[in-house]
Amino acid sequence: MTHYLQHGRVRLALHCLQPAQSPDSHPLLLLHGLGESARAHSPSLYSAWPGAVHALDFTGHGASSIPAGGGYSCEVLMGDVDIALAHLGAATVCGRGLGAY
Repeated sequence: MTHYLQHGRVRLALHCLQPAQSPDSHPLLLLHGLGESARAHSPSLYSAWPGAVHALDFTGHGASSIPAGGGYSCEVLMGDVDIALAHLGAATVCGRGLGAY
């Protein structure tokens, strides 16, 4: 399932990769590297996580929309994560490459 969240004029795609296995478990938010998308996260990496697993497509990546004129600053991408966390609530964040930065 994919939720679409608004960040300014960009529509962000937040994908649910795995539902929670127990009702009181903590969610995990996965952040991809530059030029990748939520598809970069192999299920074998998170299948043991007891909570829901979500993956964000950063602005201009995957199923998220591309801003007119670009605008891929660090602040914009951090804002993407902030929007996702506002939607999810408290979550553990795990990133690779750009997502780890």
